Amino acid sequence: MVVILGLIGFTACTDTRGPVISSASLNGSLTFKLNQPVYSNIPYFLEDANADLDMDSLTCVQPAYGFTAAVTYTTQVSFSSTFATGTFQSLATTINGEKVRVNTKEMDKAIIALYGGVLPTPLVSKDVFVRLQAFISDASTTPISKDTIVKPLYSNAISLKIHPYVLPLFPYTEVTPRLWFIVGLGNHWDNSVAGLGSSLIPLNLSAGKKYNLSGDGEFTYTGYFKATESFKLVRDYTSTTAQWAEYWGMTAGVYKHNSGDNIAVTADGYYTLTLNSIDNKLTIVPVAAPTSALNTSMGMMGDFNGWTTEIPMTASLATNNHVWYTTYTFTSDYAASGGCKFRSNGSWNVAWGGPAFPYGIGTSSNGANILFKAGTYVIIFNDLDATVATTGTYYFIKK
Repeated sequence: MVVILGLIGFTACTDTRGPVISSASLNGSLTFKLNQPVYSNIPYFLEDANADLDMDSLTCVQPAYGFTAAVTYTTQVSFSSTFATGTFQSLATTINGEKVRVNTKEMDKAIIALYGGVLPTPLVSKDVFVRLQAFISDASTTPISKDTIVKPLYSNAISLKIHPYVLPLFPYTEVTPRLWFIVGLGNHWDNSVAGLGSSLIPLNLSAGKKYNLSGDGEFTYTGYFKATESFKLVRDYTSTTAQWAEYWGMTAGVYKHNSGDNIAVTADGYYTLTLNSIDNKLTIVPVAAPTSALNTSMGMMGDFNGWTTEIPMTASLATNNHVWYTTYTFTSDYAASGGCKFRSNGSWNVAWGGPAFPYGIGTSSNGANILFKAGTYVIIFNDLDATVATTGTYYFIKK
């Protein structure tokens, strides 16, 4: 039997205790009861057609704080009833009120994440443990107040049998792409953090393409390659012991995933490299040289310095360069109606902005300001897209 998705009415979470704060709520040891849903003895069959609907609603008995509180509930799910650190997922939607709704798509994404990003084949129903986290913001301290903190509290765990579905792929704005880098262009082979931008050049995101929850999908790079300068593709640059754990090479003219020697083209010229990291397919094809002139310089402007002084970016390659990088520290998040953009040749004749952060595809045609966050970043911008020279991928890679 299949559960019909929808809201189910329940009794409100209420409490009428006096104003004395429970000591157990102060140290986080207080628990509260999460009720078993009416239909939990029947598997929940989740479907993409119902992605925006609620698979069910949960009810509880409000924690006995010792006073009536406005509680924010977060639903957490795990394959283990112990909910050990690192073994559970929190759903994105939080609820202030009497019914804790559980969204179908959010539950499905959480289950996929618990599986490590890939659902088993064939799909099966899975025992999923669910609990609620309760939090009251008005009982926390502030920088000028040292009132008692009421810690987040957790309910008992209940078990639901859930049959997930394979989620469609997502735009890059909804997931975090797992980046791939070219190393070796210009005979630069530093594939460590220090080589970001100068040696490690990230492949572009693909406009219109989508990525899975693990961040895999289609990546491209169009640029000038020399037959005398071989290269490889590498993914991990954060650990010296794992930098070559996943890479692309070439053997007898065939591109190989995790094997092979350096990759090389047969003649100097512009090429488009396309990598699908879901299907593990790599192609490199010659393309016509761009008709627009090369940019002689690239800089970054923004509200972080009042749009007054351009932060210069360095060319990654000595000739036929389209990739620029710099390291910069934003001391605070973007200001209201602010952000930053890239501009070429010291003028606003051509400038790129984009709707996403920290990765995005910028456009030079009235692109939105990039809404940066505080932190130190290696900032990399590619002014040449595979198909349209007025778009390009930008990366703010946090150090």
